[in-house]
Amino acid sequence: MQDAIAVQSLKSDIALLRQNIWPPANLANVEGLPIYYGSKEQVDEYYQQWEGLIERAQVLFQPFMEDEVIDAIHLPSHLNLPLFYFHVDRIRINKTRAKESKTFRGIASLVEKCGQFEPQEISAMHHWLDADDTAALVAHREFIDLRTYVFQFGQSEYTRTRFYVNGIVLSVENDFQLVDARDKPRKQRNDSYSDPLADNHTWKVFGKYR
Repeated sequence: MQDAIAVQSLKSDIALLRQNIWPPANLANVEGLPIYYGSKEQVDEYYQQWEGLIERAQVLFQPFMEDEVIDAIHLPSHLNLPLFYFHVDRIRINKTRAKESKTFRGIASLVEKCGQFEPQEISAMHHWLDADDTAALVAHREFIDLRTYVFQFGQSEYTRTRFYVNGIVLSVENDFQLVDARDKPRKQRNDSYSDPLADNHTWKVFGKYR
C-alpha cells in the first residue's frame, strides 16, 4: 500500500509545478483543448521538469511483486500529472455521443442522484419495481465525449486517451498530422433500451431485469 504521506507530498509538489509551468509556454496548442505539442527537443526540455515527479509516482504506485516499472501513462489520474507521448505521427480528435448509465433498485436513491420526476412517472417506476423481484431501473444521461487517438511512429496500434482531465503533451515527428474532427460528432451506437418510464430532460429511466 502506498505511503499516504508520501502520496500527499507528491500531489502537493505536482500542484506547485502545474501552477508554475502549466500550460507549457513554448509549445503549440490545439485551440480550446489541453493538448500541447512540439519538436523532440522542445518536449524533452519540458519533460525534464516533470521527470523527477513522474519517477516518484512510478515508485509509489509500483504494482506489488512486479519487476517492470509502471508505465507513466498508466499512473493514477488523480495525481494530475500531464500525459507525455513521444514520436507522435498523428492525432485525431473526435466528438462521440456517449451515455452515462446508473442502475437503481429503489426510487429514493434514483431521485437523489438524478433529480425530480413527474408524479405519474414516479408511479410508473414504482409499478415496474413492484411487478417482479428481479426488476430494476436504469437511468441514462447523454453527453458529448471528447477522445483523442494518438498514433506513434513504428507502432501498429493507436492509443485512445481522455485528455481533458490532466492534459497531454506530444513530442511530434516532422510529418505530424493533426486531424480535428470535433465538428462531426460520431454517431451513437444503437440503444438497446426504448420507451422510457420517466424523462426529466437530463435523465431517461428505463425498466430492466437484473
